[in-house]
Amino acid sequence: MTEKVYQKPIDDLFKDLNSNSEGLSFEEAEKRNKEHGFNELEETKKDTPLKILLRQFKSFVVGILIVAAVISLFIGHTIELIVIVIIIAFVILINFFEEFKASKDMAALINLTPKKCKVLRDNKKISILSKELTVGDILVLDRGDIIGADCRIISANSLKIEEAALTGESVAVSKLTGEIKEDLPLALQANMIFAGTSIISGNGLALVVSIGEETEIGKISKMIKGIKEEVTPLQKRLDKMTKQISGVVILIALIVFLTGILHGTHWTSMLIFSMAVIISGIPESLPTVVAVTLAKGVKNMAKKNAIIKRLPAVETLGTCTVVCTDKTGTLTQNKMVVENIFTSDIEINVTGNGYEPKGAFFKENIKIDAKNHKTLSKVFEIGVLCNNADIQQEESKWIVDGEATEGALITMAMKAGSVKLEFEKISPKELEYPFDPIRKCMSSVHVNEGKHYVYSKGAPEVILNNAKYYLYDGQIKKLTKDISDKFIKKNEEYASKGLRVLGLAFKEYNGPLELKSVESGLVFVGLVSMRDPPEPNVGDSIRRCKEAGIKVVMITGDNEITAKAIASELGIYSERDTVVTGKELDKLDDEAFRKIANNVTIYARVTPTHKLRIVETLQNIGHIVAMTGDGVNDAPALKKADIGIAMGRCGTDVAKEAAELILKDDNFTTIVNAVEEGRTIYENIRKFIYYLLVGNVAEVLIILIAVLVGANLPLTALMILFINLVTSELPAIGLSFEKPSEKIMKQRPRDTKEGIMSDYLLFKIGQMVPLVVLGSIALYMWVLVMNGATIPKAQTIVFATIIFFELFHALNAKSWDESIFSKNFFSNVFVLGGIALAAILTLLVIYLPTLQIVFGTAALSFRDWLPILCVSSSALIFIEFQKTLVQAEIVERQKTNLYPTREG
Repeated sequence: MTEKVYQKPIDDLFKDLNSNSEGLSFEEAEKRNKEHGFNELEETKKDTPLKILLRQFKSFVVGILIVAAVISLFIGHTIELIVIVIIIAFVILINFFEEFKASKDMAALINLTPKKCKVLRDNKKISILSKELTVGDILVLDRGDIIGADCRIISANSLKIEEAALTGESVAVSKLTGEIKEDLPLALQANMIFAGTSIISGNGLALVVSIGEETEIGKISKMIKGIKEEVTPLQKRLDKMTKQISGVVILIALIVFLTGILHGTHWTSMLIFSMAVIISGIPESLPTVVAVTLAKGVKNMAKKNAIIKRLPAVETLGTCTVVCTDKTGTLTQNKMVVENIFTSDIEINVTGNGYEPKGAFFKENIKIDAKNHKTLSKVFEIGVLCNNADIQQEESKWIVDGEATEGALITMAMKAGSVKLEFEKISPKELEYPFDPIRKCMSSVHVNEGKHYVYSKGAPEVILNNAKYYLYDGQIKKLTKDISDKFIKKNEEYASKGLRVLGLAFKEYNGPLELKSVESGLVFVGLVSMRDPPEPNVGDSIRRCKEAGIKVVMITGDNEITAKAIASELGIYSERDTVVTGKELDKLDDEAFRKIANNVTIYARVTPTHKLRIVETLQNIGHIVAMTGDGVNDAPALKKADIGIAMGRCGTDVAKEAAELILKDDNFTTIVNAVEEGRTIYENIRKFIYYLLVGNVAEVLIILIAVLVGANLPLTALMILFINLVTSELPAIGLSFEKPSEKIMKQRPRDTKEGIMSDYLLFKIGQMVPLVVLGSIALYMWVLVMNGATIPKAQTIVFATIIFFELFHALNAKSWDESIFSKNFFSNVFVLGGIALAAILTLLVIYLPTLQIVFGTAALSFRDWLPILCVSSSALIFIEFQKTLVQAEIVERQKTNLYPTREG
């Protein structure tokens, strides 16, 4: 039924739907509810806490840990089993709680439609639950209602619908009755109303033609459900890296196991030792630290007015190369504001923000008293009297009750001190001829001191055509062609800048109150231009995006002229860029579209299908795409994008459900903060990997070398597990709280094909591993051979050396190129706290008799600690010296402008 129902005569629709103007009977409505189902959308399935918990066990690393625990249980190594179980519990529980906190379901598609509505049943107006609406019902339309189903209009009285959430149009749409024979897009079907839109003014009746998932909202919800969620770039990289490391470590552990057996060690001892080697070499704490890092990012974003629905979403935004953004309500305020007034004797610029009645009037940068200007005062009079809206303050915000355009006229007048209520007391309305798309104007007749006055507003060319006179300095003069051309030229000038222009006129009238007579012989007063202005600071945010190598693309349902004007002002569009309309996009095949996609910065007059295609094409040519939006029409693209960003204030619940990031303040600037947070998270994860792998690789190599040469093992299995637990968890989690570098938003986005183990990171790890390995082995051989120490004491010295080496190295990992002494040493108390706690636990294991028995350690003297600290601190000394040389080179090259920005 929904296909081309706007083209059919209403009587034919009544026959098709077996309905009539009195509405359905109660019995028939109940019958249809059973046949067609209720008017509701299918609820999105939610993840239960149990499902989230079980999902943690799918981790490759957790699987290896579980295998190690089972082996420990099987061969009777209880202490090792307990340690491994503690590690497993730590990893799983942190991941579970962080994901559980971040995964509260929005239940949006169910809540979007209204709870109740009014219908005619047996020619009686009754209120029913919205879900009980059925095909053939007669819906009663009143101002303020949210439409519960797709309908064909039967009758309309000054009916205007806010359809921005569905079509992207910021201006309310006037509705008509009667069929339309042309093939028209959704936004131009003037005799139709759609579920989820709202009535701004007027009233009427409408015939329900589609319910539930057959409505336009329902079709979009199906599109959302059909889109598969993809794994984030961070998840792909970490999974790949973990598996690669695991493969190498398992191979080394196998060599250790076989070599140990060949040297005569019992297979059970070598098996548990080999499992300890695997656990020490595999970065099992990586998921934990990533979860904590992402959770911290979520909390930071919440403080900055953003809500993250899934933990990896922040990092994904940090990798994005393109931000696709809707215009209305995202880049702009979704509020109409008067910016210019043009009359025959003056042109004025009007300042102010939104519907707040504060602002000033300037003529050539000189402030004037607009209320006492004869022509301008008439502009205000017409603007507030030929008007059905009002503005009011709710808490700290001013909102419009009615159509946005009329709200802008009231705000303009109030800025000059002209109040609508005062005008209405002096000149009450007697008659109104509402705006309609055919006449393109609205007129009202008022009575003042026994005389009738007509006030008209509408399309400038229409009002000028209805006028015979014009107002100049309070005097009525004959309208000449020169004066008329002057107004037409100014109208074209405003329109070319993307402004909406209204013509205003009046006359004293004593004739018959017929439409043709009322709207003829008018006195033209002037033009008022208005627009939906950009949000404050959006231009600066877009500049920051460009500095960060991120392209901003405007995708809007508005016309090309308006879109280009806003985009040019904000710095999105320049003359070398391309603008593509929906019609032009339909003519392009996929290959042709891919060729031009990188040059397009504006898509105008687009549909939901277009938006989805745009996102898919950008992804196909290698971009990580972030999509912002607030309307139902944005939801499919939000879902398909690498990260969807919905508006929290004016965004529809459908958009919020589809998105992964919700902006509480609807501010584009928050996106830039999210980008910075995402990049910071990635950098901190790389710092953790740098810190972690140096220790892990060194431990494995020390053991491998000792086994291959047939020496006594430098560590026990429990020592290895203890090192892994203490050094891998405590300081590493602290690194997730490291603050971002000042350079982070000056770098271009990472290549999506780049692995997390970049050449730079491998180089840094390769520098440190030999220090640990050679230092530890040398110290082990020295105390064992030269000093004649016992095996437990020699093992304890190696144990302490490796731990303190890693703790010193944690300070290195705080920054890639800045000395820890060049900034506030205590800037990250979490790292310092983790280092201190790890050191204390190590000392307890070395000196407490009970723990000495469990771990096989021996007490160390002060003389023993001197070589331990000398060797372990070499990690910090070496890197600090290297950083000093690098900084000196940077300063020298900056003097000659030769130093390039490091992006890796």
